[in-house]
Amino acid sequence: MDNIEDIIKDVIGNMASRKMEEHDKIHRLWVNVLSETELKHTKLLGVKDGRIAVVVDSPAWLYQMNTRKRKILQILKEEMATVESIYFKVGKIS
Repeated sequence: MDNIEDIIKDVIGNMASRKMEEHDKIHRLWVNVLSETELKHTKLLGVKDGRIAVVVDSPAWLYQMNTRKRKILQILKEEMATVESIYFKVGKIS
């Protein structure tokens, strides 16, 4: 019989692995969808419950990305059905 501690570690490890795979896939898609200029002004923070969080480096880029949000979301949803929305906010890109 397996030790409960080992079972819990396996379950948590599998969940973390799936989450990393999802983040990596979204990151690859993000890089392919955006132009080089857009990539310089944005940073993908992560995904939670199908919602993608992105930082943009200025209010002007916030406006720009919001105008493209629908198209970007459509492309991402074609590749990953779990993606539901994108949230942009102004912040520091580093």
